[in-house]
Amino acid sequence: MSRKNRINEEGFYHIINRGVEKRNVFLEPDDYDMFLTLLVEIKKQFNIVIHVYVLMTNHYHLLLETKQNNISKSIQFLNDKYSKYFNKKYQRVGHLWQGRFKSYYLYDDTHFWIVAKYIERNPIKANMVLDINGYKHQSYFQWRNKSDYYALLTDSMIFHMTLVEYEEYISTDLQLDALEQIYVSPKVISVDGKMQFLTRRLETFFDEDKDVNRRENAKSAFEYGYAVSEIASYLALSHTTVSKYLKKG
Repeated sequence: MSRKNRINEEGFYHIINRGVEKRNVFLEPDDYDMFLTLLVEIKKQFNIVIHVYVLMTNHYHLLLETKQNNISKSIQFLNDKYSKYFNKKYQRVGHLWQGRFKSYYLYDDTHFWIVAKYIERNPIKANMVLDINGYKHQSYFQWRNKSDYYALLTDSMIFHMTLVEYEEYISTDLQLDALEQIYVSPKVISVDGKMQFLTRRLETFFDEDKDVNRRENAKSAFEYGYAVSEIASYLALSHTTVSKYLKKG
């Protein structure tokens, strides 16, 4: 099966990558420093803005902005450079990362601020610290302490708030469904090489009942941009059945 095409347009992205088999990829303080040094390098080389980040023990999160269509090249460069450093230092061979990195395209300010809070609160979610001031390897710590990699955040949108405002914002809990919702609405698809945002969620085509006007609603959802497989999964029908719906006049 071919891999899903990755959005590579300029804009804002939430990037996630994990160690293979969820193994730790940061073992010593120098490892965090090396990764951040590489972030500084891709920031300059690929003209990228680093807005928010956190480095966990076995994965990382980045909220960044590209000015060119180079998200894949820049993150591949980052992962490859760090993997070579790590394997050489710890005398290991093989893949360091668990498959392709995940990238989520963010389409508005609501997305941005929810993801920023999610990233900053990741150490709390993972029960690594009890409060937002207790974790070193994240953007908020760099800002609060003006630490060694503070310059990494040059031009970050988090400075649209004061430090006190940002601390208050990320200190409050994230609504449980907030992060899930931003990745299902809107859905981002590519049509003739151009991005299209599906701001209407799939289930709204079947508001009354999944069994009322099923064929007509399935056709409307398909014409709007949802795939046959997505409609079939939502309706708990086979791909063939939904395809037949779409062929009927």
